[in-house]
Formats: sequence, C-alpha cells, structure tokens
Amino acid sequence: MQSDKNTKRIIELYFGKSFSNYSRILFGRWLRSNHDALYKTELLEEEWNQSPSVVTDATRRDWELLHKLLSREQTRKKYFIFNTKWMRYAALIVMLLVPSSIIYWLVDQSASARYAELTEVFVPFGERRMVTLPDGSEVWLNAGSLLIYPKDYENSASRIVYLTGEASFSVYKNPEKPFIVKTTYFDVQALGTVFTVESYPEDSCTLATLEEGRVQVTVKGEGQRSSILKPDQQLVYWHQTNEVKILSVDASLYKMERSGYLVFENSPFSQIVASLERKFNVTMHYNSQKYAVEYYNVKFAPDESLDQVLEVLHQLIGINYKRKGDVVFIN
Repeated sequence: MQSDKNTKRIIELYFGKSFSNYSRILFGRWLRSNHDALYKTELLEEEWNQSPSVVTDATRRDWELLHKLLSREQTRKKYFIFNTKWMRYAALIVMLLVPSSIIYWLVDQSASARYAELTEVFVPFGERRMVTLPDGSEVWLNAGSLLIYPKDYENSASRIVYLTGEASFSVYKNPEKPFIVKTTYFDVQALGTVFTVESYPEDSCTLATLEEGRVQVTVKGEGQRSSILKPDQQLVYWHQTNEVKILSVDASLYKMERSGYLVFENSPFSQIVASLERKFNVTMHYNSQKYAVEYYNVKFAPDESLDQVLEVLHQLIGINYKRKGDVVFIN
C-alpha cells in the first residue's frame, strides 16, 4: 500500500507542472522501470482521462518515433509493460513529458546505461530514510525526495545517482569511478567525501554543502560553470537570476539534521515553512509578503511535535496560528 502511495506521489509531482528537460528525462527513466509497472499504467490512465490534451500530426509523429525506440529497446531487455493500452496515452506522454528534442534520451541509448536496471527510492512527506548504494556509499534522504540509481556499478565508468529533493551523501572512496549526483540545475562530483544536495522542484535555489573532502559543482545551462568547494562551504544557485554564490557555513549542522534535527541559520520564513511541511506532512498557509524580508535562526529537536514547533515560532516570531488537522493557518 505504501509503495502505491509513493508511485502516485511521483506521478503527481511530474504532471501538471513545468519541469526542465532533465527532470522529464529522469521521470521517463523511472516510468519505464519494472517497479510498480501495472500501477503506473493505471495512474497514467487516470491522468489521460483528466487531460484535455489534443492529438496533432506532430504528436503522432513523435509518438511513432517513441514507440519505435521503445520497441527496439524491448528486444534487448524488458523494462516495463508495453501494450495497446499505452497508445491511449500518446498525447499525454508526448505532449507533457517528451518534446521531440529529448525523445531519444528518454529511452537512454547510451551504451553505459542501456542495460542498467534502475532502482528508485521515494520518501513521502513526514518521513526520512537512509539508503545504502551498491558501492557501499550511504545516502540520507529527506522528506519529499526521489533518488534513482543503478542496481550495480560493475559495467560503468562512474557512479551516477539522480536526485530530486534533499539528500546527504557519505561517499565510499573509489578514485577509478567518480561519484556524481545529478540534479536539474547542477551536477556534484566527488571521490570520497560527505556533502548535502538540496534540489526541490518548488524551491527558488539549488544548494550543495560540503562537510568533508572535496567536490566539484558544475552548474548547467548557458555559460556552464564549475566550482571546487572546501569543507564548510555552500554553493547556492538561484534559478531565476542564474546567479551562483559560494558561502561560508557551519556544515556540522547537517550532521544534526541527519539525526532528525531541523536547523535554520539566517533562513527566510518561506524555507522554514517548506521544511515543516515536508517533515510533518502538512499544508501551511501564510502571507508571504508579510514575511518576505525576515530571516531567522532557530533549531528544533527530533522529538518536538508540530504543535510544539508552532508554539516556538509563536514565541520567537510572534506568529498567530490555527491548526485544523493537517492544515495550518498563520497570520
């Protein structure tokens, strides 16, 4: 049952929103994996029934190309169930997921990844999870995060994982196979190190914070830039302005977060709210204009309840709030 809920949440995340080509490719790789294949088909049917999409000549051409590539891939290895029912989703998948410029990459024709069986781990709001990768590296996934990685790295030149959300990595050292975390806006490469990456689709920036070792962060897009981080440094990439900043931080705070603490240093109210929503699986309504210019320092213990956290914010910031089940109103 929990697996079904996770699958539905992933599909809800990627439909009905504007995502980058990279995010669509990542979703496509997850979609074509064997895991929960039948349930994915049922959820796609629901999306189709609710979609106003119109099939055009361009849609048909793109679908025929996608179908041809997927069919050819299946002759090598079955990744997911593909039958006549999928034809009903042509407009939905092609128009919302795979513009013609990236159809080729959806089926991932690269020799290094062609036969790799992928594993996906999704952590719902209100939960955290620790994952051990095939090479022994450890990943602490925060709430609302999706991690995708190969089931083994035996036939690959590097160790690549794909992240949407927030995760801390303790990387097993292997100089012969670089460890790379791919997100929508930048890639983080490490040999043996401990670092955290935050890349939630709804956030205004993507962050990489280094605790130990050495990492290289490469920002994608026009004017691709690479930066080397030292311990206690954080790279912030602002999506709208394409701006990159490297800040000095106390990276030991991330060790506390892996133990369940919520720690905010000079953080905007919007960041605090987003973190609380993910941790407690609630929705919080507030006047974003009222708190737009204020920054706060606050720490919450792992065993503090939502009501206790709200009371702390009442004492610290002066907020007034009302809670109705899993919805909180702040004024």
